[in-house]
Amino acid sequence: MKKVGVVLLLLVLIGFSAGCIGNSGNSTTSPASSSNASHTPSYVDVNGTRIYLNEIHFYMYGMKTCPHCRHMHEWIPQEYGEKALTYYELVDNKTNMILFNQLAQLTGITGVPAIAITYNGTLYAVIEGEFNVTATPEILAAAIKNDGVLLFTGKTYLLSYRDPKARLVIDALYTIFVKHESVDVQRILQELNSNTTAKSNSTG
Repeated sequence: MKKVGVVLLLLVLIGFSAGCIGNSGNSTTSPASSSNASHTPSYVDVNGTRIYLNEIHFYMYGMKTCPHCRHMHEWIPQEYGEKALTYYELVDNKTNMILFNQLAQLTGITGVPAIAITYNGTLYAVIEGEFNVTATPEILAAAIKNDGVLLFTGKTYLLSYRDPKARLVIDALYTIFVKHESVDVQRILQELNSNTTAKSNSTG
């Protein structure tokens, strides 16, 4: 995983807060608003990159006891529509806890909400904690420009789609969030620590 200096600027823009710890971040930056009820694609232009809002989807692991999770669970559909969020409850759900533990082993994410963002079916960001969802187009534009997945876990990393080892992690994150399936964490960690990397599957 490579740390991205330029992307650290997004932290100010997005307004992060730790999941279920600290105060929620507020930011005045927002994309051009649009009616979520409209069937015509609306978009935001981010420095020449056109982001269609109806192509954005969020996948979130959370807990009903967490105020940050509840806030994000309400805020995302308000901004992007009811169908824009897939939610996985951790409380009293063994399957979701297993997948969340695998996420923790691969990324160090231990707080909720833990949110993945896809654009047109491709994974572009994984974020630990509450953030300003109106800045999502900016996050996506930065990830698309860098051809990778932005990983926000207190620090900002770029997992490049061009790096075979980073692709192992990207594919695993896609499986955990989007496919909602288990991965072989030990095999992935062994391959990451080896000098050779097996061919990875496409994430879409």
